[in-house]
Amino acid sequence: MKPITLFVLLTFMIVIFLSGCIMDTPQKKVMPSPVPTTTPSTPVTIPLSPGVTGTPVQTPIMTPGVIITNEEVIASETEVDTPNLRILNYHEERPEVGTLIITGIAKNDGKSRVPHAEVQIKFFDANKNLITSSKDTTDNFDPAGTWGFAITYPGPDSRKVKSYQVVITQI
Repeated sequence: MKPITLFVLLTFMIVIFLSGCIMDTPQKKVMPSPVPTTTPSTPVTIPLSPGVTGTPVQTPIMTPGVIITNEEVIASETEVDTPNLRILNYHEERPEVGTLIITGIAKNDGKSRVPHAEVQIKFFDANKNLITSSKDTTDNFDPAGTWGFAITYPGPDSRKVKSYQVVITQI
């Protein structure tokens, strides 16, 4: 090999080496921050009696924050706004023998829209055994919005229902 060719080849290799093209530089790792989530629900068991009106049932507002401190990761505090759903009131109707309808109003006291919410009622007999359950759902439950729900006992004869439990949750 000629000295000039060797010189050009060595110069080329030095330029590549100094530019960092063949150096193994450590890559920064970006780790996703974990976001804790909860599904709030507040069950309330109410005995049946004529003219029952419900008391407000409030679910907790939780705003967990996650801060990641790592020299390779830059992350800010993350807050999750958990919806604050509650039952404003409800009452039972027995329009005919064997029929039971629970109607009421739910409210979103949270700061964000709830994509899907559900009111579920579990029906119990005199021995507190679960007979059956039924539910009503809504979509796009706006903050500060209210929703009127109606749930009919799905069994053939509601006379064996002695109590029920009302639960509102985000689904």
